[in-house]
Amino acid sequence: MQLSSFIVPSILMGLGIAIDVAIATLARFRDTAMGFKNWTLPVAISHILLPAIGYYGWWYLGQQFSAFALLLGLIAFAMIALFIYEAFCEWIGAEAIVSLSPITDRLFGGLGDGAKGRLVMVLAVSMDALWSGPAKAAQAESGAWAPYEVLISFFIAGAVVALVAEMALLAARALNRASFDDLRALARYLVGGKFLEATILFGFGVLSLWNAFAPWIGLGSLYPAIGISAGIMIILWLIFFPRLFNEQLADLEYEPT
Repeated sequence: MQLSSFIVPSILMGLGIAIDVAIATLARFRDTAMGFKNWTLPVAISHILLPAIGYYGWWYLGQQFSAFALLLGLIAFAMIALFIYEAFCEWIGAEAIVSLSPITDRLFGGLGDGAKGRLVMVLAVSMDALWSGPAKAAQAESGAWAPYEVLISFFIAGAVVALVAEMALLAARALNRASFDDLRALARYLVGGKFLEATILFGFGVLSLWNAFAPWIGLGSLYPAIGISAGIMIILWLIFFPRLFNEQLADLEYEPT
């Protein structure tokens, strides 16, 4: 196996689940309390553990219920699509009709404000990592990854997340020191970042759907799946860009206390 067939998808998965971390960091550039110990480190750890939980849980189900491969692939696609749908609704200021929030609220609700509030924020930007586990299972199947490659891939993705988070922190501090006030320009960049996030993550979801029908159409490939995802997201961004921009600008104009 070529290293690129294993490393590049791992890096892409890391980027896909790291972009929302960068966006959340830059959007709160006025919060000077955010640092390596209370932000970058917990975010990196959560982005290693949650995909592993999602992947190995999905792998176990596939081993126990191999006859339900089609159903498992459809469920994996549905979970990722639902996560993207809920996030997109939030990005345009709409209320999601169907939501994963009841699950995450039950798991992580009840935490207080202050430092615990920042933990809630860490978990909020880590939920895509949990749902990425089943998608990684599809990619591992397509690429015929060895078990040790799957394990290493979690750490590669986690390292990418840590690097992105730390770079975003440095950028946020620079913006704060410079008394940055061109929020409209920053909002445009962040809306572009959300496009990349949705495109990459939904690409893995498309791959899950593709592989669900592998016995009839053959195993899918990641890059065509991302291309399909990009086409869908371009249409959505063209239609909803004003709402995406206005909601992002409103978030930037809100100063956290």
